[in-house]
Amino acid sequence: MKATGTIEVKSWDENTWDGRPYKEVEGRKLTEAHVQFSYAGDVSGIGNCRYLMSYGDTVCWTVALEEITADEGTLVLRHVGAYREGVEAVIEIVDGTGAYAGARGAATVNWAEDGSATYTLEYEV
Repeated sequence: MKATGTIEVKSWDENTWDGRPYKEVEGRKLTEAHVQFSYAGDVSGIGNCRYLMSYGDTVCWTVALEEITADEGTLVLRHVGAYREGVEAVIEIVDGTGAYAGARGAATVNWAEDGSATYTLEYEV
């Protein structure tokens, strides 16, 4: 199956592991971000995501789990990537419920400079 649509960031709350706002800490740091996305299109719903990040001198490494809750069920995505001169990520669909029960596959997200994004989900149930 294939699904396409758009994503909007609804909220982004990121702090260092000791609880300080990440923008207040210069240089290397470990952070956790609680992010909420709004999905529209073939899959419409809310994505709740937890990122763990390691900021280095020239790159920020990321891992995350996200659950998208839609009327038809949920999808669980696993993110592994980096922020360098843009976003580099491998996103896998690792589980689902309802119409997406047992879903496995891949997701592609293309972020524009203005913060908007499009997604493509390719999966089997």
